[in-house]
Amino acid sequence: MPHGHPTSIFCIIATEFCERFSFCGLRTILSLYLRNILCLHENAATVVYHIFIMMCYSMPLMGAILADNYIGRYRVILYFSIIYFVGTLLLCCSAIPPLMLPPTSMSMIGLVLIATGTGGIKPCVAAFGGDQFRLPEDNNQLQKFFSTFYCIVNLGGFMGMVVTPALRRGVMCFGDDACYALGFGFPAVLVLISIVIFVMGKPWYRIKQPRHNVTLKFVACAWYALKKRINYDRNIDGPPNEHWLDYSIDKYGEKLVTDMKIVFSILYLYLPVPIFWSLFDQQGSRWTFQASRLRSEIFGITLMPDQLQVMNPAMVLLMIPVCPGGAWPVLPELSSLHKMFAGGILAAMAFFCAGILQISIERSTLQVPGHHQTGIILLNTLACSVELAVSGEGLVRVGPGGTAVVTPLPRLIYAIVATCPKNCAGRIMKQRCIKINLRTVSGMFMPVIVGQNSDDQLSFYFMDPGPFAKSLTGKPKLKVVYIGDTGPNKNVSIAVETDKRLCDVYFVSDAPVDHIGESAYIFRWRATSAGGEVSGSGEGYLRVGGVYVLCLRERLGRLDMAVLHAPNPPNELNLAWIVPQYLLVSMAEIMFAVSGLEFSFTQAPKSMKTITIAAWYMSVAIGNLIVILVAQAKIFQSRAMEFFVYAGILTAAMLIFLRMAHGYCARTMEGDGSSTESHPLLHGHSRMISVHSATTSTQPYSHSCASRESSATSCLVHMERARTSAWPTYTVVHVGTPSTNDRKATTLAKD
Repeated sequence: MPHGHPTSIFCIIATEFCERFSFCGLRTILSLYLRNILCLHENAATVVYHIFIMMCYSMPLMGAILADNYIGRYRVILYFSIIYFVGTLLLCCSAIPPLMLPPTSMSMIGLVLIATGTGGIKPCVAAFGGDQFRLPEDNNQLQKFFSTFYCIVNLGGFMGMVVTPALRRGVMCFGDDACYALGFGFPAVLVLISIVIFVMGKPWYRIKQPRHNVTLKFVACAWYALKKRINYDRNIDGPPNEHWLDYSIDKYGEKLVTDMKIVFSILYLYLPVPIFWSLFDQQGSRWTFQASRLRSEIFGITLMPDQLQVMNPAMVLLMIPVCPGGAWPVLPELSSLHKMFAGGILAAMAFFCAGILQISIERSTLQVPGHHQTGIILLNTLACSVELAVSGEGLVRVGPGGTAVVTPLPRLIYAIVATCPKNCAGRIMKQRCIKINLRTVSGMFMPVIVGQNSDDQLSFYFMDPGPFAKSLTGKPKLKVVYIGDTGPNKNVSIAVETDKRLCDVYFVSDAPVDHIGESAYIFRWRATSAGGEVSGSGEGYLRVGGVYVLCLRERLGRLDMAVLHAPNPPNELNLAWIVPQYLLVSMAEIMFAVSGLEFSFTQAPKSMKTITIAAWYMSVAIGNLIVILVAQAKIFQSRAMEFFVYAGILTAAMLIFLRMAHGYCARTMEGDGSSTESHPLLHGHSRMISVHSATTSTQPYSHSCASRESSATSCLVHMERARTSAWPTYTVVHVGTPSTNDRKATTLAKD
């Protein structure tokens, strides 16, 4: 147990649990809210989502500067948590229609405040928890704290990804089948609870106040050294210094320069780190879209793609105890840098698996034609087989109610000939063969319906060109097509009803073009048509990922036929095929993220720990920026190729990282003895101080302060004036206080 009170550790971990629960739950439903409620295009929603994540990991720099230089970690956590709470309230209110608030502007303001709040506290919570331990004697407890801390982070994230989407989908409010107000309101309550818990733990915290403005000195010292190095003249200034920062020793002192060298050596190792995060954070975008192409029915339960994100925190929770640094490690103990290298290679392997899976998905999915290509979709609504000949492409036989796709084709004019038997399932066809010339459109499919008119003649009907692409959410898509002559007094309508009794009504035009009317894409169907003499009903089941066309045909004033086609078939690959890549990336997160967080804290100088952790989080922001730039550049035509390129780049980056790590000299952690804590280590004035070597039997250097006017400070000043070479590298200091005659010894290591 650390020297600090265990209550302080509990309050810090509980605060982080509530914050992660809130943030991960909010983030899980955010992209759907942007698209479904704010009506943003899917590309725009993706960009907004990644900009939000990038801001969340950019703001830690501000929090670190305030914590290390001005107000300390405790107050930064408190103040930014309040900002966070206000942001969640605004986001919740924007999702409540009766309040009549502008939803888009209020949501964006709320997201900015949330990003500011959660980003500001990110570098401080872990560092504040580390402050509760005394180093180096509590080093083992500190490692266990970071493992526990990261375990709690993932537990909160896991519960948030499960509970918040369930609240959104399971409750109907304000006339909608999804309650985003509750989905955002629950995280707001959790943030408020985290603030209360954090404030309650104040009496037990070790609170360290910033000693001086480290950041400004850091920047000024680096700028001064850089200018002197640029203006260096060997003839005037003599031999060059070993390190470029050494040029500022004369002005800023050796201590600051030494600390800065350590920080720059850590930042140097961070250079390849954003590549890892650019892959890791695609779980919420690219991998979610990939999951929408898989068949996700498990034991009769259909899972949505956004729910699959819970696999990562769930696996992390299960594997943390058996990884190096856990309670029951299976793998051998490695250094932090070697664990980070192993984690990066595992992440690259995860993306290699994702690329292989993507190839299988693309082979089983109808691909949208290219810029100079087209495709023809043939839908047979007859009860008998039809032979279709496409010029230059041969003969296609389509079964009763069947579908045929001819793709890819160059964009040309194609002659299509359809032939059916004279006796078509008991109905005598008066015209058995027809021919048309079809002008195609680039990048689109040309849907052609083969049917019959009221005179029992074989006929072609044409739908609008379209991509027939699957939905990004994984839900099935349905287009309703009505074939017939409605007339001005029939008022035909088609009602499509979901299993939640929500109804979408499509009104057929009194004068449909070429005797055909079609709806926009809608979901799950139970259709009825009524009006005048036309009546009929039907229902069916739509599987996840399918793109369907429901063809309804009128003949002689009644609903004669209802056929459901699937031009783009539902998902066939099972969800289990995505588990290996989630397993690998979860192992990678444990090895890379936990070790990186521990490395950032233990290797940084005491005065610069928070800003070093902020730089670690900044690498996450840069990783998200890489994803945005690659997505906007549209470099890759194939998603599988994109995954393979990411895997190759990360592998190369990790090999470079390993080479860089071999040149890094790990430093021993500084002893933790701060005189600026809220609980001082020594109370009152010391009367006797003696110092002697802990490894030799030399005569101790002592200075007696017998008089009451003397103090420990004067003793130390006298000792500082002594020859520094006389000081041993490892000393024992005996201190006597006015309240006791007992002489208590403590050890000091030479800085």
